[in-house]
Amino acid sequence: MSSRVQRMRARLGSASHRRVRVILQRLVLLWFVALLITGATAAWGLASVREHVETTRTTITPLVDAAHEMQGALLQAQTASRGYVISQDENFAQDYVRATADLTDAQERLETVAAGRLSQIQRMNEAVDEWLVLTRRPDSSSPRSTTDLQQTAAAMDEALAELGSISNTAVELRTQSRAELNRSMRVANIALLAAALVSSAVILVALRRVDQLLAAPLRNLQRTVARQRHGEVDAVADTSRGAVELIHLAETFNEAVREAREVVTQRERTVEQLHELNRQKSMFVSTTNHELRTPLTSISGYVEMLQDGDFGTITPEQDRVLNVVQRNTNRLQVLIEDLLLINKLDQEQDGRSRHYRELDLADCASRVMTNLVPQAARGHVTLTEELAGTWPALGDRDRLERAITNVVGNAVKFTPPGGTVTLSLSRTPDGNGARLTCEDTGMGIPAQDIDLLFTSFTRASNAADQQIPGTGLGLVIVRTIVEQHGGTVGLRSIEGEGTTVIMDLPLVSEDGAAPPREG
Repeated sequence: MSSRVQRMRARLGSASHRRVRVILQRLVLLWFVALLITGATAAWGLASVREHVETTRTTITPLVDAAHEMQGALLQAQTASRGYVISQDENFAQDYVRATADLTDAQERLETVAAGRLSQIQRMNEAVDEWLVLTRRPDSSSPRSTTDLQQTAAAMDEALAELGSISNTAVELRTQSRAELNRSMRVANIALLAAALVSSAVILVALRRVDQLLAAPLRNLQRTVARQRHGEVDAVADTSRGAVELIHLAETFNEAVREAREVVTQRERTVEQLHELNRQKSMFVSTTNHELRTPLTSISGYVEMLQDGDFGTITPEQDRVLNVVQRNTNRLQVLIEDLLLINKLDQEQDGRSRHYRELDLADCASRVMTNLVPQAARGHVTLTEELAGTWPALGDRDRLERAITNVVGNAVKFTPPGGTVTLSLSRTPDGNGARLTCEDTGMGIPAQDIDLLFTSFTRASNAADQQIPGTGLGLVIVRTIVEQHGGTVGLRSIEGEGTTVIMDLPLVSEDGAAPPREG
């Protein structure tokens, strides 16, 4: 029974899928047919316009132009003929020769353009020939010296009358062509509009059907997603209607919602476990460090007593061994202090900021440089400071001095004898903070190690190869302290040339503005 129901549902789902596909295919087909009808109508209208334009360009306009040219040539020839008869001036004779030659050319162009369509051409040519016979010398292109002006004027009037008839006919043809063009345009526009309306109506009906099958379920799914985003965790999509693809999509969405709720629940449990693990880690670090510091303090004290001779005189060899023990005891104490500080910083997060007090960054930096003079002197390293002015900031003086000490102390430690370490204060590029820059001429850091130095217990490979002491926690402490003060830390270095550490910290002023008061 169950398998039969499943097979029936599968057939129904397949039928729904085909129905949606067929509707979409019909919609595309209808759109294509509408496009063809509209395109054919537009092409017909364009062809009509092109035909009328071509007729006007190749026949009517040239005919009008040729008639005007013919008229000008006739009038010019008549003027030259009369002028020569009256004055016998050879200039008029030359004008007559040129005008009659232009007249002949104009006649040929007019006959070519008319192409036998105008009966007035023949009568005009006869009138022109009659006028030429009256005004031109036989077997010559020169004008007659004596003519009957009344007779030649009558012949010219007849030729001009026929030419005017040709011009009128050309104008009528142009007017008729324009009227036919306007009529064709109106018919084409009506046909195009009708095709567009019919096509739009058919497509709208098809779109409405598609909207019922596809768009409505999709909108319902969209609303459900919006409700989920606004916190309605119990909102689920409707799976009772729509195309089979959309029903499957809704079912998948509902399943994803259920899985997401489970993930959120699991994440909350994981966060609680992480908080508990962090608390236990902090307790473990505190307890372990306390248990380590107590015997280390005892060891350090007894080593000092032995070195002071409280238990008898010691040999130089014994003193050397005791110095090694004392030095390593101090290293362990520094490591424990660093671990305790990191653990304390992690526990405080942002809660310590309310206990910050206003201080002068220049004063903090100067105190650090003074404290590190003996270390620099032992290593024959020159300390230089550029700390002029007052740089007010909110913070924990001890923590900030610890961060600066770590940076400058590292610079001194990794700078060979004869090198320099420079600590300077300047504005940040945006002018709203102080930039504390420590630049040394030390051994530098390999490029592949730079991005890893702010990870706990990570040291530069060249420092490890040279067995230079260090815990790998100094820069981690620096970054944590600076970030808790609202600042950032950056580092750039070239191996063999030196390292520059940049600490940007926010400033305060009496009027709330950021720029410092430089002295």
